[in-house]
Amino acid sequence: MTKEKPIKITPIDWIDRSDRYLVVPGTVLEKYRLRIKEILYAKKNCLFATGVPKSIIDFIYRCVKQLNLDDRTLIFSRGMVRTKKDRKKYAVSVKELAWDVGTLITIPRLLKYREMITLKINSAEHSFRLMELVVLRGLLQIALPGRNASYYPAMAAAILAWGWKALEMEGVPDVYRL
Repeated sequence: MTKEKPIKITPIDWIDRSDRYLVVPGTVLEKYRLRIKEILYAKKNCLFATGVPKSIIDFIYRCVKQLNLDDRTLIFSRGMVRTKKDRKKYAVSVKELAWDVGTLITIPRLLKYREMITLKINSAEHSFRLMELVVLRGLLQIALPGRNASYYPAMAAAILAWGWKALEMEGVPDVYRL
């Protein structure tokens, strides 16, 4: 009589030892010197490096599902977001990594999760977490390329205020900062 081997069930958020580290390019001022980032969490095609707040992980995953970005690997990390002139606090950096590794989305380290912003959208005031607004704007840019630059922040604010039905609206809502 032989003993049956137990079935090994792998959890959905399992990260193998070989998948734990990722080589990514540095910022503009570092002459794109390569860096190593450690991946701590995974949800299907979304990988999260150290420093990404746990409270925003579910928000990001739901946005990725709603925008149908299931066909690509998205890697979220914290770091410096810079241009050649200065640091950016209210924008994410989106880079396609070599060898079809995925898309790296860098959330500014200067931006805190608890920071709030109040916006006036079509004459109604709404308060949001600034980090959620900035990340959703970056995801919209990936999901809906080719739109003008003012479309993405306005549509991100409208989605946070009214839900995903705002994506089906024609035109861009009027958004003002209070």
